[in-house]
Amino acid sequence: MPPFNFIKQEVRPNTIPDPKVDATFRRVAKNAITFSLWKIDEDRLEAVARSQYGTFYDNSAYIIYAANLVGHYANHETITREQKPNVVLERYIHYWLGRNVSEQNRSNVMHKIQELDSYLGNVGAIYRETQNHESPRFLSYFKKGYDILSGALINSPQRPRLYQLRSRKWLRSIEQDTIEWSHFNSDYIMVLQTETTTFVWIGRSSSNIERRSALTWVQKQNSGCPIVIVDDGYEQAMTAAQKELWNALLPLQKRMVCQASQLVTECTDSSSNKFRIYKCNLRGRLHLDQLDVGLPAKDDLSDAHGVYLLDNYGQSIWLWVGAQAPQAEALSAMGNGRAFVKKKKYADNTLVVRVVEGHEPVEFKRLFSNWLNLGQENTRGHKPVSTKFGKLDAHSLCERPKMAADTQLVDDGRGERVVYRVLGDQVQELPASKTVVFTTNASYVVKYSVQCATVVPADLASVGIKSIIYQWNGSEASAESIATANNIAMVAFEALKEAGMLVQLYEFDEPPHFLQIFDGKLIIMRGQRSEMLYCNNNNNGDLKTNVMLETFLLKVYGDASYNSKSVEEHPLSSITSKDCYVIKTSHVWVWCGQSSTGDAREMAKSVGALMGEYTLILEGKESKEFWQSVAMYFNQALVINGHANSCGSSTTSSSSGAGSMCNGSSNGGSVSPTLSNNCYLNTCVPSKPRPPVQLFLVWWQQSSLRYEEIIGFEQQDLSADCTYILDTGTLTYVWLGAQAQQQEKYTSIAQCYVQNAPFGRRSATALAVVRQYQEPNVFKGFFESWQNKYGKDFLSYEQMRKELGSSAAPSNIAAVNGASPLILNGRQKDFDGHKKYPLPVLTQEMDMLPAEINPLKREVHLTHDDFVSVFKMSFYDFDELPKWKKTELKKQYRLF
Repeated sequence: MPPFNFIKQEVRPNTIPDPKVDATFRRVAKNAITFSLWKIDEDRLEAVARSQYGTFYDNSAYIIYAANLVGHYANHETITREQKPNVVLERYIHYWLGRNVSEQNRSNVMHKIQELDSYLGNVGAIYRETQNHESPRFLSYFKKGYDILSGALINSPQRPRLYQLRSRKWLRSIEQDTIEWSHFNSDYIMVLQTETTTFVWIGRSSSNIERRSALTWVQKQNSGCPIVIVDDGYEQAMTAAQKELWNALLPLQKRMVCQASQLVTECTDSSSNKFRIYKCNLRGRLHLDQLDVGLPAKDDLSDAHGVYLLDNYGQSIWLWVGAQAPQAEALSAMGNGRAFVKKKKYADNTLVVRVVEGHEPVEFKRLFSNWLNLGQENTRGHKPVSTKFGKLDAHSLCERPKMAADTQLVDDGRGERVVYRVLGDQVQELPASKTVVFTTNASYVVKYSVQCATVVPADLASVGIKSIIYQWNGSEASAESIATANNIAMVAFEALKEAGMLVQLYEFDEPPHFLQIFDGKLIIMRGQRSEMLYCNNNNNGDLKTNVMLETFLLKVYGDASYNSKSVEEHPLSSITSKDCYVIKTSHVWVWCGQSSTGDAREMAKSVGALMGEYTLILEGKESKEFWQSVAMYFNQALVINGHANSCGSSTTSSSSGAGSMCNGSSNGGSVSPTLSNNCYLNTCVPSKPRPPVQLFLVWWQQSSLRYEEIIGFEQQDLSADCTYILDTGTLTYVWLGAQAQQQEKYTSIAQCYVQNAPFGRRSATALAVVRQYQEPNVFKGFFESWQNKYGKDFLSYEQMRKELGSSAAPSNIAAVNGASPLILNGRQKDFDGHKKYPLPVLTQEMDMLPAEINPLKREVHLTHDDFVSVFKMSFYDFDELPKWKKTELKKQYRLF
């Protein structure tokens, strides 16, 4: 690859002396939790007053320094608190560049960043932020939103002013230099402030959460002037006086409103997560050597003396600096990243981040498929629930949501369960039995009643749910079986008369509570066994009495009732000394490797007991009778000694189902292989620790799933009119707000997220759906200080608008007989969803029309006001006319 040249205005020379630290930086306590903000004014550094945090000027550059305890999050309200010298802090440095910042200020901010970085020991993560393209971590500092003011209007009169408001989670208000239609967009809310009136223009494609945030912002900013709400395309509904005031600044005859739909990153193909890694080599000038790696792993960053560049396909550029790399390379890394962006011709606003070995932020770690946050395992300090549940343990799960969340156990699994087996379109209820056998060619629906070990109302409220509907799909289950089971599970979930949760999962991705309800004794057998198990109405799959099942081998995974199951394997390619097996021939044998733990052996013995009297066999003490009895399954040549890799090799058989799963072990017991997009991977994933929990605000836009990550989330971040995804590493929860739209698409949301997770590591493929006010304890426990009654006083956008008493026309998105006005007579009328143009543009000759306009459908690109003015009727009335009549009218007005 050709060498890259440095970008002069944003980088210092490659070798620099220790910088002279600005006196303003020296006031920063090196070992304290803190949040500081500075503004670069030409060559001066000015500390921003705390009252002005969240206000930026678009012609300036700013520096933010945030320090917090590991696993915690700082924001603009953080109070500085000194810490002991041995306390480890996470340090983040951001420099923000306004849209109109000068080249001199760009250069100055880089100099100051290097001073601050050196002062703090070159261990902080450095983020390059640009206006309107800020990182999720930057946005998390200003959860109530922030304002970007125009530097060109500092000395101008306060009114009139035009503001553009957008972004779902963190409202971003941007003051415009001029007042003209070119700033308008149907995705945004626009605020026009005059001396006497404040107009709030609602873009037709904006979301309810943006509209609510905008009205709240306007009420805080308003100085007593009347507030008038104007709907996109319905401007003629204003009174004559209001239109006169509006037209003086924004003539309606010049109206031109586009629809950009460029809010946030869209779900992309999963292959985009396989970013490229380069090793940086400084040979006079920067050279990059691309590493030949498949799925990037932590081990690819092997040189502690070097620097690596990670290209996330233009979405972000990461510079990883080894702990023993020279200081000069640490300081010049950001410049190298910017040079790479320029060379690749990526957008100038591409996020560039420098991280240092041993101090990597979670955003960096999750780019790698095998990089788990080792500090996450026991951050809350809760003791794990014991293998043998007792009254105290079960009560603790009800009483302590954080323990339930850590273990992902709603209760102790002793509630009532009803199991349905689905094969094709055939559904049969299985009789209650201690022995539960699933086959890989079928799907199963389990209805479970939660059993609380308490009658205390507060604890019952903490548990949150009374029923769980589980849907389990085997690896060989047909599309018909899965669809039938899905329909049964959905109907059961919707029919719940009490608080409940829906969980959909695939074989070998079973969450702890699902295994716990079977007491860790769930048996999964190959699909070929299906007919043998369920012949002659033997619906319970009795392994003791079914003569058709004379011989089989089960591998026992796990070492506790909440992580154990037994899977049939045939043929067997290898056996490690950490494995435990149950072999049924003419006798029942329980074989335990010499490195298996006592708990794992106990689970294997409990499975063996389901089949009758068994004999325990320890590795190295096998009898001749044992070897003769199990010869067709088991032989000494397969046994690898105890020093073998804990992740056993997968079977080489081409057969599918339970017999062809890859195997792994951890913590003394085997751990299930992973499932990604319903395909098994030959990888071993340890059961602990889990990846950091992540929360995303998600929504559908133009048939694509879009999302915003919320870093440092809390319950207050959940809004009743939105849908969220909480990825815990074990379960992917879909949280449905009580007033969220398109709730019927919640399973599609989860599936799209799983298939296109916005990071390298694998997301949990077990999906859970929970509703607002019906959250289970395993969900609540991931939030600090959960309040069951929070959100009961939620005000919708329509309610807020009504309280304002706007004199404008009612919103075009208001409900009509319980349905959106865009849906009438059962047919989709997407009139308001089309890009709008002035009438003169639409009446041009065909070859002069904008590319996205269908010449035969010009009328849908009129605003509502223009449509009524031309056709003397609404679009909905027009669409009910006969086709010939519509064509005649369109020809009459040159719209055909």
